[in-house]
Amino acid sequence: MYRYGSGLMFVVVILLLASGLVQAATPIRVTSPNGQLTVTLKLTDGLPTWAMSRSGQALIDTSRLGVRVASAELGQLKTVDAEQSTHRDWVDMVWGKFARYDDHYRQLAWTLRETGGKQRTLRCVVRVYDQGVALRYEFPRDGKWGDAIVLTDGATEFRFAGNGTGWAYNREHAPVGPQPLSQFAEKKGANLPLTVKCAADTYLAVLEAAIFEQAPFRLAPVAKGKTGFRASFSKSTLAPGGTTSWRVVLVGQQPGDLLIAPLLTCLNPPCKIADTSWIKPGLAFWDWRAWGAKTKDGFTYDLDMASWKRFIDFASKHNIRYLILDANWYGPEFEASSNPRTSRDHLVIQPDMTKPHIIRKPAPDDWADPIDVPALIRYARDRQVGIVLYFNDVAKDNTPFEETLALYQSWGAAGIKYGFMKAKGQQKVIDTREIVRLCAKYQLLCDFHDGPVPPSGDERTYPNYVTREFCHSQSDAMRVFSPTGFCEQVFVNMLAGPLDMCNGMFALENPARDRPRIFTNIESTVAAETARVMITFSGLSILPDCPEAYAEKADLFDFLSQLPSTWDETRILHSAIGEYITTARRSKGTWFIASATNEQARALPIKLDFLKPGLTYSATLYEDAPDAHFQTNREAYRVRKMQVTRDTTLAARMAPGGGHSMILKPIN
Repeated sequence: MYRYGSGLMFVVVILLLASGLVQAATPIRVTSPNGQLTVTLKLTDGLPTWAMSRSGQALIDTSRLGVRVASAELGQLKTVDAEQSTHRDWVDMVWGKFARYDDHYRQLAWTLRETGGKQRTLRCVVRVYDQGVALRYEFPRDGKWGDAIVLTDGATEFRFAGNGTGWAYNREHAPVGPQPLSQFAEKKGANLPLTVKCAADTYLAVLEAAIFEQAPFRLAPVAKGKTGFRASFSKSTLAPGGTTSWRVVLVGQQPGDLLIAPLLTCLNPPCKIADTSWIKPGLAFWDWRAWGAKTKDGFTYDLDMASWKRFIDFASKHNIRYLILDANWYGPEFEASSNPRTSRDHLVIQPDMTKPHIIRKPAPDDWADPIDVPALIRYARDRQVGIVLYFNDVAKDNTPFEETLALYQSWGAAGIKYGFMKAKGQQKVIDTREIVRLCAKYQLLCDFHDGPVPPSGDERTYPNYVTREFCHSQSDAMRVFSPTGFCEQVFVNMLAGPLDMCNGMFALENPARDRPRIFTNIESTVAAETARVMITFSGLSILPDCPEAYAEKADLFDFLSQLPSTWDETRILHSAIGEYITTARRSKGTWFIASATNEQARALPIKLDFLKPGLTYSATLYEDAPDAHFQTNREAYRVRKMQVTRDTTLAARMAPGGGHSMILKPIN
């Protein structure tokens, strides 16, 4: 059957595989649209398995499929039927790396039933894209699962065909690796994402998409010292008719291919927000790292109205869309008495800027400028700047949460930054989803910090979920990441989705001396800080420095102030995990290109053959000075201009720990 409409093609082929007609071990094969990837599924002694290959080369050896359930473990299974289909459609994005994604895959819906016992039915859905494979489990409403399906753990295996080199997500630290897969298996396995170099032209990544009900999974070793892993997660309860998240394996010839694969986005449900016109991604200033900074005109940044207004005034003139008021704007963030619904009644004082202790005091009658957030929001809105407000579990537990969100909407707030959620496992997923849903109801953006639920392509479903701190954010936990650490995180953490990494510090010579909330000097050059902002994909890119630091380097800050809020197209021109990356993004006819390197200086050739034929472009290059260095000369940079065409090749020359950026605009 062929069906066309709105760019949609859908082909269905039903394979009658009733157990009486087909032997249990008969394999079922599903290939990608381009024919290169093949997934082979079969039943052996009642156990479902899968394997994956590319152009005949094994990537995942025969591995078990399934889940573990509480009431009674699934018994031996038989095939009831299998339905193969081909799907192609375009997924339009509110914001993202692309204006739209090509959702093109071949699917197998494999229905299995227990041969004895309760004769429960389990459906395994497998989708094979050109860029990878996804599978999940569905539990039909047939009355045989009872009132709830209690999953105690996963059984899906990933038995890698070779002992490749892996890098794994490591919470608020640099990724674990590079190390052989067998070394992960020798210990406790790996958190997701896990990125694997199998060969010079073969890279894989294991991730999870559409985390809406089940607790997120990690990879537990099947056997010590081997290269097999099992999807393991904490107890999760699903309703009849429920589904697990998608288990995903991305495949690419280079690590950069993994960054632009459409799977995670396309595997999520369509947008659930009817009117998305209020959702505007962009850059944001942030007050946290600025506290205590002293400017040349004698001003000291603090948590007060005067400091925030300086941010707003500068943001208004330089295309910075938001300001984040971080923790303690309503009082000490971990004290139940701090009320996030009050305003114009208090002062917030930090007696010692080197210590986190905060005191909240009533505003004296003779003090004309206490904290007045509604007034600040009005001040900002008059200047086309939105205010994002910090919030956490303590505030949520001690105030009526939905009423508070409604209040913030009435104030005109643009969103919330949610920190330190205490819940774990499935409950954390449920709580996060409800917060995001309620924020959408009250037209508020969301940024989650401090160990959030992993990104999983869910910005398609709830585009107000603009970013999260699923990484080591720069200078967080009193630590900085290295240039190598940055070049690892972008190929591991960022595969999952938008990251709040807080790049873009400009005052680099000795911030540990000059900024009370920066404890170690940042290992970067100012040209690298500029490039890292664009390289790091996020719906809300947080700039951590003071306005004065950006004003002192206005010609360099020009690159950031011109960054669009969303993109029509993204390409990864160079990629090597832990070494370097070059990202090119297009907005209408203008290209923005940014590169970053590790501790090694290098020059990467940037071929501009993707530019439109017959056009000449003005190119502005923002680059390290010849003597720049991430440890000894961080702020040395230069800006230069030239004209280029699609026949031009430019050299992105970078200092150790450095970076390079450029803007290409068609002249005509």
